Amino acid sequence: MPLNHPNKTASLAAWIILSCFLGIYHTAFGQSNKAQELYQQYLQTKDLRQKLTIVSDLAWEVHLSDSSRKYYEEAIELAKLLENPELHAQNLNRLGIAYRNIELQEESLKMYEEALKVAKSSGNHKEEAFALNNIAQIHYYQESYEDAMAYYEEAKDIFLKINNLDGLGYTYTGMSVVQTKIKNYQEALALINQAIEIREKLADVRQIFISKMNRGRIYQQMGDLELAERDLSQFMEYSLENDKRGAIYVLGELGNVYFKKKNLRKAEEVAAKAIEINEEIPASEAMITAYGLLYQIANFKGDTDAAKQYLDKLDEARQTFTEEKTKLYLSGIMVRKQREEIASLNREKELMEANQRFKSYVLYALLLMAFSFFLAFSVYYRSFKREKASSKMLKTKQEEIEAQTAELDKLNQEKDKIFSILAHDLKAPMDSLWAMVNLLNEQNLTKEEFEAYLPILSQSIGNNSILLENVLVWSRSQMNGIHAEISSCNLYALVESNINFFKTSQFYKGQNLQNFIPKNLEVEADRNMLDIVFRNLLTNALKFTDNGDMISISAEDSGRFYTISIADQGTGIPEANLEKLFGNQFFSTRGTHREKGSGLGLLLSKELIQKNKGDIWVESQMGYGSTFSFTLPKS
Repeated sequence: MPLNHPNKTASLAAWIILSCFLGIYHTAFGQSNKAQELYQQYLQTKDLRQKLTIVSDLAWEVHLSDSSRKYYEEAIELAKLLENPELHAQNLNRLGIAYRNIELQEESLKMYEEALKVAKSSGNHKEEAFALNNIAQIHYYQESYEDAMAYYEEAKDIFLKINNLDGLGYTYTGMSVVQTKIKNYQEALALINQAIEIREKLADVRQIFISKMNRGRIYQQMGDLELAERDLSQFMEYSLENDKRGAIYVLGELGNVYFKKKNLRKAEEVAAKAIEINEEIPASEAMITAYGLLYQIANFKGDTDAAKQYLDKLDEARQTFTEEKTKLYLSGIMVRKQREEIASLNREKELMEANQRFKSYVLYALLLMAFSFFLAFSVYYRSFKREKASSKMLKTKQEEIEAQTAELDKLNQEKDKIFSILAHDLKAPMDSLWAMVNLLNEQNLTKEEFEAYLPILSQSIGNNSILLENVLVWSRSQMNGIHAEISSCNLYALVESNINFFKTSQFYKGQNLQNFIPKNLEVEADRNMLDIVFRNLLTNALKFTDNGDMISISAEDSGRFYTISIADQGTGIPEANLEKLFGNQFFSTRGTHREKGSGLGLLLSKELIQKNKGDIWVESQMGYGSTFSFTLPKS
C-alpha cells in the first residue's frame, strides 16, 4: 500500500507555497488582540482614507477566516473610490489568496489578473510581481508547469530590477516547487539554495527553515535520504517549537525517510508524534501519512493485528479528509453562487432604479395630495394621543398611590407590632426591676426573698436582651441598612460558644445540648448574623423542651453547601402552624414553662440566612420534636 494519499504531495506542496508566500500561520493565529483593536478602529473611524488603511490591515489579520473576504471587498471598493492603486492592487492579490484557500481557483485567478492590471497601470512594480507569483501558483495547481515557470520568471525579473529580496525569495521557492514536480531536481536544488541564501541575508528564520524543508523533500525524491533527513529534521525541530501545524505535515515526510532507511523505531516515533499533535491541531491529511506509515511498518514486521488496526485508522483519516474536502468544495460553490447572485442582484438593482425614478414622479404627485390629508389627521391623532397618554399617566399614578398605601399599611402594622413588643415585653421586666429596687430601698425585701426573685428577674432581663437585639437587627433589615460581611467562619466554635452561653442562662432547664459539628468545619457567612440565628434557634429549642430532652446541632455535606440542623425532642409544632413560622407575619406560642415569645426571632433568622445565600425550613411532628434546618455555602 502506498504511503501517501493521492493528493498528499500536491497538498503539502500547496502548504509550502502558502506558508512561504504569506507567512500566515504566525500572523493569522495569535493575533486576535490586534484584530480586535483594528476592528474597534474600523467601527469608530469616519475618515475614508484612514478607514481604507484600517480595513486593509484588518482583512489581512483575519485572512484565514470567512469574514476576511467581506473586508477585502470593502477595501477594494474604498481604494477605487479614493483612487489608491497601491492598496487596490494589494487587496485584489490578497482576496485572490482568500479564494484560493477555499479552492475557488477561477475566482482567484480573476482577482490576480485584475491586480496585475491595476499594478501595471499605476507603475506599482512590487504588487505587479506578487500578482505574477500568485498567477504562477494557480497554473501550478492546474498542472500547467510551463506557464507557471513563465510567470515566475517574469516576477523574478521585476524583483531583481527593484531589488526586492523578500519577494525574490518567495519566487525562487515557488520555482523550486515547480521544478521538483517536473523532476528537474538539480535545478530545483539550485533555486531553493538561492532562496535560503536570501533568507539568511534577511535573517528570516522562519523562511530559512521552510526552504530547508522544501530542500529536504527534493533530496528525498532524489533518493539522498541522509540529506533529506538532515533538512526535514531541522524543520521538524523548529516547527515543534514555533509552528505545530507545520510540524504535523513534515513528521510524515520524515517518517517515510526513516522507513526507507529501515529505521523503524524512528519512523514509529515520528508517526506517533504526528498523531499526538493531531489531538491538539487536527489535520486529517497528515494522519493519512502517519497511519499509512504505521500500517507499512506493521506489515513489514508481520504484525497483522497491528496492521489491521492501522488500516482502520487510515480509512477513518481518509474518510475525514474526504468530508473536509467536500465541505470546502461546497463552501466554494456557495461563495461562487453568492457572487453570481450578487452580480444578478446588481443588474436587477440597476433596472429597478430606472423604474423607480419613473415611479418617483408619480409618487410625488400622490404624496402632495395625501399631504393635506395627513396634516388634518396628524392634528387629530396628536390630540387623541395626548388624551390617551394623560389617561394612562393618571392610571399609573393611581396604581402607584394604591401600592404606596398598601406598603404604608404594612409598615404601620409592623410599627404597631414593634411598639407592642417594646410596650409589653420590654417594659414588664423593667417594671419588676424598678419595684425590686424600691423594695430594697425601703428595706421591705428580705435577703431570702431577694434571692428567690433574682432568677425570675434574670430570666426576664435575659429574654429582653435577646428580644431587643432581634428588634434592632430586624429594624435595620427593614430599612435596608444591614449587609452581610461574608468571611470564612468556624461553625463548631460558634455553636460551642452559644451552647456555653445558654447553659449559664435562665433559658436552660437541664436539657442535653450536643454539638455534633466537626471541629474544623468552615463556612462562608457573616459571623455576627450567624450568631444571631443560632441564638434564636437555640432559644426556640430550649423554650419548647424540658429537663433531660436532647437538643442536637449537626452539619451535613450537601454538595456546594452545608445543611445545618438544630433538632430537639420537645413538644413539636402543629401542622397548621408550620407555614406561619417563616411567613410575613409575627407568630408565636408559649413554651413548656409558659414562656412568651414575640415571633420576631424566626422571621429575622430567615432574613439573615437569605442574606448569607442560604435557605431555612422546619420539619416537625407533634410529640416527637422539631428540626430547624438551614444551608450555608462552603468555605
